[in-house]
Amino acid sequence: MGRQVSLFLTSDELHELTGYKVGHYQAHWLMTHGYPYEKTISGKPRVLRAFVEKRLGLAVTDYLPKTAPNFSYWKHSEVA
Repeated sequence: MGRQVSLFLTSDELHELTGYKVGHYQAHWLMTHGYPYEKTISGKPRVLRAFVEKRLGLAVTDYLPKTAPNFSYWKHSEVA
């Protein structure tokens, strides 16, 4: 099975992104560099993986179709 990817960056990934291990230093770095985040009850910042990937240039997959389905076939076909 493939590795499950978390919705949020892991502690190690947050350390790699910011260069800091301590939560309030990470939060300060995130704030000064324009990364939105929320704090956990323990004060550690939580950053959405999708935002970081998009910000760093990784193409983020859209989960919704870009076009609506074409139902015109069903309008013109005969119903038995």
